[in-house]
Amino acid sequence: MNLRDKLKEDTILFPIHASTMEDAIREQLDHLQNLDTLTGTEILFSIIKSHEENLPSAAGRGIAYPHATSKEVEELVCVLGISKPGVDFNSTDGQLCHLILLTLSPENETDAHRKFISRFRTMFDNLDVRSQLLDADAIEDVIEIVDNWEEKESRTDELD
Repeated sequence: MNLRDKLKEDTILFPIHASTMEDAIREQLDHLQNLDTLTGTEILFSIIKSHEENLPSAAGRGIAYPHATSKEVEELVCVLGISKPGVDFNSTDGQLCHLILLTLSPENETDAHRKFISRFRTMFDNLDVRSQLLDADAIEDVIEIVDNWEEKESRTDELD
């Protein structure tokens, strides 16, 4: 699965305006509702907030992966929010989160979620890519960074 299969101009919130974890999650869910992906957000917000209280989605190094399953989606959907100032997601390393990838998966299909998050983590593990994303000035820049990384990865995979 390529990241660009799910990550498109309309699924990137740049900049995300939220300053708190709760507001960031709401902003991303509202964005999906505005795209007609969801009919409502309150139940999903409660589920994700509960997940965050029990096991924070912050992965360290300024990245968070809030997620849930939903009856409303037939396939994995996501929103990548980018916050220059950062949002507190209670990360164990104490860093604010600048890259917030919210994903929703169908209730019976969590495998696609794991593969997608694994691919994102691989991209975010690249310090240059992470820095470029934080330095981006527009959604088009973010798309180009992801495209360039995926192209480079596909060439590397072909050599292996």
